[in-house]
Amino acid sequence: MRKYVVETSIGKVKGTDDEGVFVWRGIPYAKPPVGALRFAPTQQAEAWSGIRDAVEFGPICPQQSRVRGRSSEDCLYLNIWSPAADGQKRAVLLFIHGGSFSSGAGSERMYHGAKLSRFGDVVVVTINYRVGLLGFLDFSFLDEDFHPNCGLYDVVQALKWTKENIAQFGGDPDNITVFGQSAGGTITATLPTLPAAKELVSKCIVMSGCPALLQDKEECVNTSRSFLECTGLHSAKKLMETPASALVAREKEFSRRCGLGVGTFRIEIDGGFVPEFPIPAVRDGSAGKIPMLIGTTKEEMAFVLIKPVAKALDVEGIMSAGVSMESKETKDRTPKVYQQVYQNNRLWKSMMYTDMAFRIGTVWYAEQYGRYADTWMYRFDYETAAMKASGLHAFHSSDLPFVFGNFDASMARLIMLLTPSKKRARSVSQEIQKDIVTFARKGTLAWEKCWEGHTPAKCYNKEHAIKPMIEPEIREQYEHTNFKKVIFQNAKR
Repeated sequence: MRKYVVETSIGKVKGTDDEGVFVWRGIPYAKPPVGALRFAPTQQAEAWSGIRDAVEFGPICPQQSRVRGRSSEDCLYLNIWSPAADGQKRAVLLFIHGGSFSSGAGSERMYHGAKLSRFGDVVVVTINYRVGLLGFLDFSFLDEDFHPNCGLYDVVQALKWTKENIAQFGGDPDNITVFGQSAGGTITATLPTLPAAKELVSKCIVMSGCPALLQDKEECVNTSRSFLECTGLHSAKKLMETPASALVAREKEFSRRCGLGVGTFRIEIDGGFVPEFPIPAVRDGSAGKIPMLIGTTKEEMAFVLIKPVAKALDVEGIMSAGVSMESKETKDRTPKVYQQVYQNNRLWKSMMYTDMAFRIGTVWYAEQYGRYADTWMYRFDYETAAMKASGLHAFHSSDLPFVFGNFDASMARLIMLLTPSKKRARSVSQEIQKDIVTFARKGTLAWEKCWEGHTPAKCYNKEHAIKPMIEPEIREQYEHTNFKKVIFQNAKR
């Protein structure tokens, strides 16, 4: 087995092979956020002597997951796949995982970067960041040593480390494309608006992240206070002394009790590190000219029509809360428009939920972002036989196997169950990977760019086509909603 030693700014690491490319696993990019650093902004990693083996993934961040591996508060590690550490300046793709800001890890099988790295001759980086209450609650009312957005601080530190060291792994530090999915997509959409991050990012790819669903400080603090009430931890001392495993064990129950479900943990607009909401920020030009590719799957929320899943996630409650500020006329009119456009009873419901949770916010973001920077949209429409038969269709996260090319990962195996030949799926995958690599290298794509009122999207399917990201009649329904007023007018609070 070949191994390769690279010297970073803080020490030497020894990698190995993975499917024909080099891989370095479990490189620490920050000081472990333990002890007094539990709720503190990320600190630079300390140097080590000798050669550190980088052949195993580091622990995942504390979360309620039994399938992703060993967890520890000492979790701030990244992983690198590269064709060679040969001094060339290859485009770099840094991936931010999803998981509703409460779970996930850069080491998940789905995100292994070997195939994408080999296909595109690019360097792929995946990272861990603090999730759940350790990453996205705000206990600053207890003590000034507690900070909000710790998970976001982690991401920025990982970017700093990558920019400083990636040249030693065959990557170009001046060409780092950040791509993230779901919660990672929301983080990616936010990065160009952060003073601490925008100079570290060359391009962005936002996959199924909603730039509209962040929260102000008051809301985050109220949620954080409720967590303390739920757990009986009423002092900074108790919060710091309680083991992370005991804290995380209460997250699921708390999310259910507070009524926010998968929206319990989110980025906070703290007025400093995160100055303002992403859509108003890009509308005002604060994101600069970083090229952007942004999109969703066709039916992100199709699973809500599967009753056991919908009940477990309390989708109806979340959606009801989301439209609570709307007028009765809006609530009555909107479903009728969807029925007229889609007619199929299942499809119109799926598309309505998808638009409310993901697509309309993504469209608004793309339109405003496109005023200052080159912006393209995409949509993942492809369905395997199993995706159709299960009722999931082109659901949230179903594009991930196609982006990374990892059809042997657990979810990918399920969606390919009724498909003996992967030939068509691999063809779709290669088309997506080709566009991602082209964008990462050149910052341009072959279809029309977006601007206000004009959002063409490349739709990946058996036959790829350029279509409107959202039907005009449906987009019009959201123009005079309270949701849009809050996002566009009342975001600076």
